[in-house]
Amino acid sequence: MTNRPSVGSASGLAPQAEGEEGKEIHERIQELLDDSAPIKYKAFARNNYQRSNPNKQREQRLRQFLKSWRAEAISNHEAEFTVGVIDLAWRVWVALREQFEARRLALEVPSACPGSRDNFMYTWSNAEHYFECEIFGSGEVEFFYRNRRTEKVYGEDTTLEDGFSSDTIEKLALFSK
Repeated sequence: MTNRPSVGSASGLAPQAEGEEGKEIHERIQELLDDSAPIKYKAFARNNYQRSNPNKQREQRLRQFLKSWRAEAISNHEAEFTVGVIDLAWRVWVALREQFEARRLALEVPSACPGSRDNFMYTWSNAEHYFECEIFGSGEVEFFYRNRRTEKVYGEDTTLEDGFSSDTIEKLALFSK
């Protein structure tokens, strides 16, 4: 079985440009992605958008990374993590990304790695700010923030179903554009 990148939907291709330029780009992409448009135009719009959006490219690499760990969990029953935690990690990322998209912001795609004992971790680091999100196979999600300069720390334990507090979103906003 060959791993192939998933193809995004038209709604996932909203441009990051602002003002009239953003509106024009968005309208052009929508025209190109209209259901009646030939496939070559759809591919052109998608490829041009992805080249101009490094965050989208990084998200695709995250998706492929998670798919590779998912395949590992399926094939190796002795792996220290499960398919469930990998799937939950993707859903947590999508939920966080959507929180920021609703505010017309783009959250940086985090660094990611599987942990031991059925957990997965995302980290963001920017100058004095450090933020991590640890996802457990049990469904728990732990957030931790530390300001390296002031030593201020913050933490929250939640689940995807319970959602993310405004404090967590505020801390993550330090890693958005």
